[in-house]
Amino acid sequence: MKIFNISPVICAIALLLLFTGCKKEENTQPLVVSLKTGSEYTPGGAVVLVGAPITLGITATASGENITNLVIKKAMPGGGVKVVLDSGMNSPGFNLNKTFYQSVEDTARWTIQVMDKNRLFATTAITIYRDPNSVWGGIFEFERLVMGYQNNTTYGQFLVPSTGKVWTSDSATLNQTMIDIVTYYFDDEGTPSPTFSSPGEEGGGIFAYYPQMQQWTSRRSTKWDISIDGNPIPVTTFDACHNDSTLIVSYNDVWGKRKFKYGEAGKVIPFITATGKKGLIKVLSADHDPAGKIEFALKIQQ
Repeated sequence: MKIFNISPVICAIALLLLFTGCKKEENTQPLVVSLKTGSEYTPGGAVVLVGAPITLGITATASGENITNLVIKKAMPGGGVKVVLDSGMNSPGFNLNKTFYQSVEDTARWTIQVMDKNRLFATTAITIYRDPNSVWGGIFEFERLVMGYQNNTTYGQFLVPSTGKVWTSDSATLNQTMIDIVTYYFDDEGTPSPTFSSPGEEGGGIFAYYPQMQQWTSRRSTKWDISIDGNPIPVTTFDACHNDSTLIVSYNDVWGKRKFKYGEAGKVIPFITATGKKGLIKVLSADHDPAGKIEFALKIQQ
């Protein structure tokens, strides 16, 4: 009979590997993403009017590694896919409520996907239908509005787009719950930048131009679709728009940013207000001076 001598060191290593392997398995939990339920959230199978809100409540829990990415996209029966949110992060989990607005597609499969550092994925999805009773809505149209930049003493810098009313700083402070658009000008490393923003501009950069807004108790956030820099909307499309069909399809959620820089003449800029009203601005002229002004036409959902 042969007798095998096993080194005590080898035995110790084997036991250690067995112990740590079991321990890792015991502590591992799956990467999970799920949708909340309740009256405040849009359920799967919902039939939604065009332009009405779709509210998703999303919760996610990481596995062994933090979550690094959240993507929400819509898949239509014809094969088209539209990304409406693509957000990076580094988190062990999150709890998020996000509101979008029903577009013109008859059916859309909304897929919510998270990814962790190990490139593991988890998804959940619901299908939402367009209400066949949807009709195109009316819009407010303003052929010419004039707003000043931060040093302009003739024209105001604060706009209520649903009325076309432009206010100076003092009046805007008294009506801060209505202000959706703010204008200012800066030189971006040698490039002139007539800029559209809003009181809720994240990061506080707008306070350099309007420090009094730090005392506001209501700062509404408007998002600006910057994708038109690479895929411009023709001026003729703006001019032909007399209901909200064009406004709804022109704004892309995933490209919505806190401000729109380089607002030069000829650009058509999609935006969405804090209350979900979509609109378009056509820049007519723009000065390159902090004491100057910007002129534009505007159309927005009623």
